Amino acid sequence: MGWFKDKAGEALDLFTGKAEGYATLQDVHSAIKNTPIPEFYELELAEVIEVWVDEEDLPPIETGENIGNPDWSKYGWIKARLFYSSVNEKDYRIMKPMNTNIKEYPYPGEAVIAVQYVLGGEEEYYYDQKINFYNSVNTNSYPGFSKFLTHFTKDTVREDYKENLPTVADLGIRQLNVEEGDIAFNGRFGQSIRFGSNIKNVIKDDKIVDVNTGKEKSPNIIIRAGQGEVPTIKNKPVKEDINKDGSSLWMTTDQLVPLTHERSKVKDLDPKFRTDSSGKQIILNSDRIVFNSKKSDTFLYSTRDINLVSKNRIVLEGHDKVYLGTAPEQGKTTGFPSGDVPQIEPVLKGDQTMDLVDKLIDYLIEFSITMQSAKGSVVDFVVPVSGIKEGCMGLEGSLKLLKTRLNDPKSDIVKTG
Repeated sequence: MGWFKDKAGEALDLFTGKAEGYATLQDVHSAIKNTPIPEFYELELAEVIEVWVDEEDLPPIETGENIGNPDWSKYGWIKARLFYSSVNEKDYRIMKPMNTNIKEYPYPGEAVIAVQYVLGGEEEYYYDQKINFYNSVNTNSYPGFSKFLTHFTKDTVREDYKENLPTVADLGIRQLNVEEGDIAFNGRFGQSIRFGSNIKNVIKDDKIVDVNTGKEKSPNIIIRAGQGEVPTIKNKPVKEDINKDGSSLWMTTDQLVPLTHERSKVKDLDPKFRTDSSGKQIILNSDRIVFNSKKSDTFLYSTRDINLVSKNRIVLEGHDKVYLGTAPEQGKTTGFPSGDVPQIEPVLKGDQTMDLVDKLIDYLIEFSITMQSAKGSVVDFVVPVSGIKEGCMGLEGSLKLLKTRLNDPKSDIVKTG
């Protein structure tokens, strides 16, 4: 694995020669003096041919009770051709990832740093980071490059890659535009994690310092998936854009987050994302956000308000109970002593309540009509009761008007089941 090259850059074999007799001290001195000292390289580049991440890539287990099954212990290994040490085009080496926890899987055609160690009497090959050919986070693939540095071939025939391997060559996917001191993880497909801050003064296009920048002790973590900015300048990095990126999670401590959001009709409830830094905050933005608790509860706590604003519907669905206000202890809904827990009372159902009120009004109308013909008697003479008819007629008219307004108390927005 370790290899030598001469001063002209040509690869060399190790020192070899045929002895013609006992070497004298003068012979040794002359050999050392006249032999060019080669340069030794422990690390070597290797061109990736295959990455074992699919079940069909893995070699079968050769011994034991699981013989013939895929050997998952070799997941993430690669098949690669060394740039200088390979003896022919098909002289591939199988290499393990150097790191056990953080692994950067290459793409076929890319070059990685390879090294060989002898462990337990066996030679083991390992691969580490990719080589930066194009300064692109999306692809640094150069298929066949290892052939051009050898005497094998000068053609550009495509390597024998997997049939279902898509081409990765989107130069529109860019690395992040960062600031001094940042730590950035750039994904291959337009995702990133950046450990940064808001301590640097940002100069706006009008050459004026942005007053929302240059904040001391202002760390942030920004995670995004799906690059939203479409770059127009070749190789220019891109900034995270919480409005354009596919999905974003911004954790900030003293930073203006330029989120464009639907404003509430209640002015006091409108978050001031675009006017101040809002202090320490976490902001999620995506086309859909789902919170799911598989076995226990989900809690939303706030020392002030919790605002839910929707352009369409807000659905609160409780398969057992829905409590508005203070909920009782689990399993206890009655029997609380006065002043201990607020009384738990059911919410009226709008349609059914109005149906009962409608029936009550009908009964009263029927009663008032009957009372209009009420009469009294003096000895054997029937006479009308003074004022009964007029009063009943007035009550009848009022009740009929009231029947036309039974839908007024019903909310057009809040519905209950």
